Amino acid sequence: MKLDKGILISLLVGLYAYIALPWSNYDKKFYHFFDPLRAAARYGERHPLFFVIGALILLFILPMFLQNKKKKGYLSLIISLAGVIITAYLVFSVTKSEAFGFGATVIFSVFFSLFAFSLSDISFIKGDRFLSWSIWTSIFVVTIFIVYPLIVILIKSITTKYGVLVPGQFIETLKGYFQLFRVLRHTFTLAGIVGFTSTLLGFIFALLANRSRIKWIGKIISVFSLLPIITPPFLIGLAIIYMFGVQGFITKNLLHLHTKAIFGLNGLILAQTLSFAPISYMLIDGLIKSLDPSLEEASVTLGANRWKTFTQVVWPLLRMGIANSFLLTAIESMADFGNPIVLGGDYDVLATEIYFSIVGRYDEKLASTLGIVLLASTLFIFLLQQYWIGKKSYITVTGKPAGGRFVPLPKSFESTITTIMLVWFSFTAVLYGTVIYGSFVKLWGINNKFTFAHYQRFFNEYTGTLWITLKFAFISAFITAAIGVMISYLITRQKFPGRGYLEFSSLLSFAIPGTVIGIGYLLGFNRYPLMLTGTATIVILSFIFRYMPVGIRSGIAALSQLDPSLEEASTTLGGSNANTLFKVVFPLIRPAIVSGWVFGFVRSITAISAVIFLTTARTRVATVVILNRIEAGTLGIASAYSTILIIIILAVILIMYSLVNKIGTRQEISL
Repeated sequence: MKLDKGILISLLVGLYAYIALPWSNYDKKFYHFFDPLRAAARYGERHPLFFVIGALILLFILPMFLQNKKKKGYLSLIISLAGVIITAYLVFSVTKSEAFGFGATVIFSVFFSLFAFSLSDISFIKGDRFLSWSIWTSIFVVTIFIVYPLIVILIKSITTKYGVLVPGQFIETLKGYFQLFRVLRHTFTLAGIVGFTSTLLGFIFALLANRSRIKWIGKIISVFSLLPIITPPFLIGLAIIYMFGVQGFITKNLLHLHTKAIFGLNGLILAQTLSFAPISYMLIDGLIKSLDPSLEEASVTLGANRWKTFTQVVWPLLRMGIANSFLLTAIESMADFGNPIVLGGDYDVLATEIYFSIVGRYDEKLASTLGIVLLASTLFIFLLQQYWIGKKSYITVTGKPAGGRFVPLPKSFESTITTIMLVWFSFTAVLYGTVIYGSFVKLWGINNKFTFAHYQRFFNEYTGTLWITLKFAFISAFITAAIGVMISYLITRQKFPGRGYLEFSSLLSFAIPGTVIGIGYLLGFNRYPLMLTGTATIVILSFIFRYMPVGIRSGIAALSQLDPSLEEASTTLGGSNANTLFKVVFPLIRPAIVSGWVFGFVRSITAISAVIFLTTARTRVATVVILNRIEAGTLGIASAYSTILIIIILAVILIMYSLVNKIGTRQEISL
């Protein structure tokens, strides 16, 4: 008999979990002999299906005696599928007043893994066991942590108070919410204005970065475009309060005004434009870089001046990219929670109304209903961007050598947009400077005496929350990068049943506002046996699946530049899919992996919209603490904490990229 290591290891792990690990976590202990039997007795009887699970684990001895791979696969498929179904049934029926424990988790994982292995053995999946396991595990986790929370929100929005599903309940809830049309008007008005202003500035920055006669402008734009990404989402709002609030430097000291005009639409437009213009710049910048300069040279050769060349050659090629930027920044505006919660005032939008429905009214049904409205709005725009703009063809790079130089911008036009850029960047620098300055004064606008008191208080009271935040961010960043690259590899390199579902579902988080994810996790994982609310696990999971799509996009972009023949050569020489992936593919796309890690780390530290629903006193993260300090009026502490976060994020980014560059240099030397 030829020993099947995969089945043997699964058999041993399953037996250990069955006899030694607790089925539920009711006593919070890790190790108990024959605990499943005692867990069953706790519910009044020893459920016979517990014994069936033990028998199924032992039955995996049988496939090891079969020599035919397909027969072995079909027998394993039957046993493992029965194990998956029975284990899931027991978890959701017997373990219904406790969260399932280590035993149930390990046993389910063993049966699920063997199920994936058997699909490879019977050639249902064209690949080895590792590939099959990766595919089905990815589909499973995406379903549980992205699709399932959305289904929970939808069900909650159409459920009556008596627990009956009535589709008309959704409309009834909206009818009872009298502010609906005002909130919708506010949300779409803000999104439209911010989409326009952010795209306009992004377009200006991208043009100057690529076409300006002044060489150093591109470097300045690159630095300023990074700032909003590495700062907490409400830091810009805090800076605006320092400058234009009741005690603001400009409003009080320069204009001698006592006004709250910055709270509302005006402040939100300013804050969100500052936040999202860099996103627009990065989108349009890549498009401008891809233009073929020979088209502009041909226009000039045929007698067109610079202005006509720009308006009739360059602009038509950029038009769809600009529309893309408008739609994406509009989505960001609608999903934004940090700025509206700080600067919104009486200007209520959907993102904050969802939050107040839970925190203020304790109305889960209203929160779910508004969450569906917000999700439908952002998802519609996202699909419009994907399927309408995505199908337009404006190809200028054909693979043929492109010659020529770009035609400079018209001088008057370049001077105008350069002035706009310099004024905007000067204003941005002042805003960020006020936050740093505000961390060193006793009380902004009232007592501007220099002090270290805010930093002393931070080190005395808030270092614990900082370490928790960094720990959560490091853990989630590694998992985010790993899952993101793995799914991008499956999507781009493999064909399998459910590929379209995996691609759409995994990228769906792009269109899901953070508040909707927060509500989904709060409702979906707040009942037994999936009881995760209040734990560190749910916070980390929200980070992972909120920002995983960026890792996927980064991986797809890197893999598209990698010749598949390299992987084919590895498998032809006898390498498994796992060896090919870890020894060939991953080293070649290391920058994409690092980018996914860095983005996951940064966004986990600066996240607020989803995590604000999920943290407790034991799992409070930095952004929640900063927001609480802003709401309490202790702006000095908020400024000090924000400044420390920015320094840490910049240090981590520099360290990670310097390590990658050193590793890359060593490898080049060794070659």
